[in-house]
Amino acid sequence: MKTIIIYTSKYGCTEKAAYLLKNQLGDETEVVNLMLAKEPTLERYDTVILGGSIYYGKIQKQMTAFTSKYINELDKKRVGLFICAGAKGEEATQELKSSFPEKLYNQSITKEVFGDEIYEEKMTVLDRLVLRVVKGKNKSVNGLSQEAIERFALALKKR
Repeated sequence: MKTIIIYTSKYGCTEKAAYLLKNQLGDETEVVNLMLAKEPTLERYDTVILGGSIYYGKIQKQMTAFTSKYINELDKKRVGLFICAGAKGEEATQELKSSFPEKLYNQSITKEVFGDEIYEEKMTVLDRLVLRVVKGKNKSVNGLSQEAIERFALALKKR
């Protein structure tokens, strides 16, 4: 079964999560960063995994545009959805739900919030300032959940 992980990543957290997920799923899995590569054609894949990070409460516009453009084609695929976000509990669930079209969210086999990692040294000055003021965080954190990534991969393998 051919699988593709399509993601958007601004500073690298979602990229790291995508490759950790690929390691769980195996060699038949391809990984594409929509922010750096051209849009892949989906016809040769049985499973499409979509992921992105949350900035200022939203997923990147490249992911939003991709899901809107390919919503009908994605309807015919096994789909998994994930985000990398610092929110927890109900707030994290709401961010995940609002990141993708409702139809896609409802049809997905599995969906998870993988947590977040902040690489302050890669951030713009404005993003660092906002992070400090709004979130109260002032240093890099390591909050990707290996457990959530494994749970996501297992759910895909079961179905």
